[in-house]
Amino acid sequence: MANGNGTRTVQHASFILLAEFDIDQGSVLSHEYPYPTGVDEQLLAELMIPDGVHDHAEDWTVFFLNQTEGNTIASVFTPGEDEGHEDKHEVLHVLNLVRTKHDKTVRRGAIVKALAICSHHPYIQIFKPILLMALENYYSDPSVECLAGLFDSINAMDVSLAPTLSRDEKLISRLWERKDLFSEKFVASKAIDARVAAAKGHKKTGSTDSSSQFSITTGTRKLSLSATQSTSAHGHERAPSLSASKQPSTRSRSPSVSLNSVSEGDGALKGAVSGGAGWVGENDSLDESTKTSDLGHLSASGSDPALQSRKSMDQSSISSSLSLGTQAMTTEGTKSSSDGHRYPHHYHHHHHKRPVDTHFFDTSVHYNNLNLPIKIPVTSFNEEVGDYSLIQLIQTFTSPTAVVSGPAHPHLHTSGALTPPLIILFNALITQKRIIFMGYGQPAGRVANYVLAACSLGSGCGCHLRGFIERAFPYTNLSNKTVMESVPGYIAGVTNPIYESLPIWDIMCHIDTGKVTVHKDISPVQPAISSFPAPPTLNIKSGQVAAVGDDESRASVQMTAAMMVGGGSLGATGVKSELAGKSDNYDHGFVEELVNGVSQHYGETMIRARVAEYASRFVRIAAAYEDSVLGSTSIGFPMQPFSETGVSTSMVGMGIPQGLGGSLGSGMVFMDDATRAREMTSNASRIEGWRGTKSYEYWQQDFQNWLEARPVKGFDMQHQIGRLRYGKNMLDGEVELIVRSLHACVRTYDQIVELLSHLPPQHGGLIPITFGLFHTNRSIRETTVDLLDVIRTQPIGDKFVVNLNQFHRFAYIQILETRKRQEAEKAAQQEQMSAQLHQQAQIAQQLFAAASVESIPQTGSLRESRSTTSHKSKRETLAQIFGGNGIVSNGTNTPSLSRAGSMHRNVSGPTAF
Repeated sequence: MANGNGTRTVQHASFILLAEFDIDQGSVLSHEYPYPTGVDEQLLAELMIPDGVHDHAEDWTVFFLNQTEGNTIASVFTPGEDEGHEDKHEVLHVLNLVRTKHDKTVRRGAIVKALAICSHHPYIQIFKPILLMALENYYSDPSVECLAGLFDSINAMDVSLAPTLSRDEKLISRLWERKDLFSEKFVASKAIDARVAAAKGHKKTGSTDSSSQFSITTGTRKLSLSATQSTSAHGHERAPSLSASKQPSTRSRSPSVSLNSVSEGDGALKGAVSGGAGWVGENDSLDESTKTSDLGHLSASGSDPALQSRKSMDQSSISSSLSLGTQAMTTEGTKSSSDGHRYPHHYHHHHHKRPVDTHFFDTSVHYNNLNLPIKIPVTSFNEEVGDYSLIQLIQTFTSPTAVVSGPAHPHLHTSGALTPPLIILFNALITQKRIIFMGYGQPAGRVANYVLAACSLGSGCGCHLRGFIERAFPYTNLSNKTVMESVPGYIAGVTNPIYESLPIWDIMCHIDTGKVTVHKDISPVQPAISSFPAPPTLNIKSGQVAAVGDDESRASVQMTAAMMVGGGSLGATGVKSELAGKSDNYDHGFVEELVNGVSQHYGETMIRARVAEYASRFVRIAAAYEDSVLGSTSIGFPMQPFSETGVSTSMVGMGIPQGLGGSLGSGMVFMDDATRAREMTSNASRIEGWRGTKSYEYWQQDFQNWLEARPVKGFDMQHQIGRLRYGKNMLDGEVELIVRSLHACVRTYDQIVELLSHLPPQHGGLIPITFGLFHTNRSIRETTVDLLDVIRTQPIGDKFVVNLNQFHRFAYIQILETRKRQEAEKAAQQEQMSAQLHQQAQIAQQLFAAASVESIPQTGSLRESRSTTSHKSKRETLAQIFGGNGIVSNGTNTPSLSRAGSMHRNVSGPTAF
């Protein structure tokens, strides 16, 4: 895949492996294509044909390579020839399909074959359809040509136009059910819009008028506002939708955010020229015939002719095959890179359609004269491998049969004997314990899914921590025991019950019952010495989860702002709490919340979002622990409360208005010192265990790199959002400083995206910020509106604003309309004043002209007549300028008209000459 810069080409499939079961030799690796991997062939064969395969007609397994020296790929390239190929130490994901076909004509009564694809992509599940077809073809034609065709077809898959999302963009997209997020990044859609618009005779400009209007009704009052579309500051053009898209499911928003549908189309909030606002429904219906015709011009049939005409060869001609394959891939990558965002002519029809769901990139694989549609997830992280299920993991280890046995351990039993099995599993993962998932009699693929789900649990679904996949063995057996033991803290899935008697594990998880066993000989660890006093524990009542101490914890456990968009918290909807009477601990509320969420049929998206939030909270508490106990931390922001005096040195130069005193806080948000002490004490042991792991080192590096590269620098944005969301009795000065700091530092596209990544829909989206619209301080209200205006400059910001509830949208519009009306009144006053000044200037000019005429010498009756006439004219002119009272408009005293006339006679009389 070409990266974001289009400078590198990565093969989708690095190797194709085929193994067979021979009744005399056992599992045999028959083929390695395009060249030998260098890994022990017997080891690969045993992994591809799992134990008990004869009991299942078909099974899927997953295993990894490049983890240790024992399973690292030994490249046949010399260092000079290896340029352009993947790093050999990067983990290689292997998707394996094994099938058993019963045949009475063979000795064993069945034919067992396994076909595997080795890829550096973590989303290996996309290869399942073509792998099914390829194995069936190999049963019919067992030759190397079959493997070569599979290898060529997969690597011919073109993803040069696939968008590359940043971490913040992924965090936003994966939490929303809307299918049009970041659609502007799908360049194929942009090109089609341009071509279709050209065909229809429309000229694309930076700003286009919209005839659509959006009206909002509250009670008896109705606002109807219009606005114009504009080009964003980041350069993304707001392209109208091809069709009206459905609104997100009501379960994706909290009760505080739920509302009637704003618009049937892509509603967007646009800014009018003079400060007004309105919601514009983007519903640009395209003529299907025009669209289809345009697609026909852009598409071309077939794949690369070089790949179509390529003939497979046997093992003796591997080098020639490799050379041709590499040349084809390099040519493909060069073409894509040089074209940039232009359309390659070899794209298929569906590549040019507007994406149906922007969570995926639609492409295809041409195999056996068939185009197999492929959906590549664009929001997944490297720690998310395959199509695992967290829901299945939660159901298993929270079932009534899920119990914990074995000795207590400080790293594992953070709540003593009341620690839930799921929490013990999480603690074992982050403290790098040796974990084995036992599935006796179960398909190997089921065991592998539990291992992959456990890696996702420990890493926060890949959003925060990493280092779990590199020590995971989704399926393994005794032949791989030596390799597995060479990895510290391995996470393995097995089906052989003999592992229960082997002293090579710390935690044994039985996937059939949910039982978690702690090994009796697990290495003892002294409990962490905490400098915090142990506060008295509280008990939570049945069905209530609000007893959790800190503000972030309290709101997180309450699913009102989390997964519920239309119906209360998870613990308050009829599911009886099974944790009644247990100790006051956040972990219990977290497990109960997951159990209730699964029972209420929430999908993987919401469950993964909650798990990611839990892992993020653990990391922030760990940073607070280090800062409090050690005096400093390198894995997070230091604990610092808001200060009304002074200005933080980290905030200098951020553009914050002068005269706004105070220093922003940072770190974890706790309600009080007692809550802080309780949380530190309950987490101290596992934090100490985590600090000695590889995952901790990775996070330390990642956090420091993030500090250097993050768009918004100078303060802890997550802390500020947390204070706005959960803070109580906040000082006006703190609220104003937070809002003004956000407005001063959030300007560019990347800065807006970073801000929005901390405002997920399960917590109300922009609600923490838009509460400022109702603040009693006018300055805070006005700054909040200015911040929302900045957010609206990007398409993704528009979608967030449109997703607000009616009350917040109405408040936003009302303030904008008030500002617009005041600006209009001010402009009218200025115009009136300008007209008056202009009129006075004209009169003064006339008076000066009249005075100039009188300065001409006159004699006799003519001079006296002119003098009389001049007196009258001057009297009238002065009356117009100064008024009858002799006072000008600016309050300056002037001589009266009679006195002015007298003065004029003294000057212009006969004696003047």
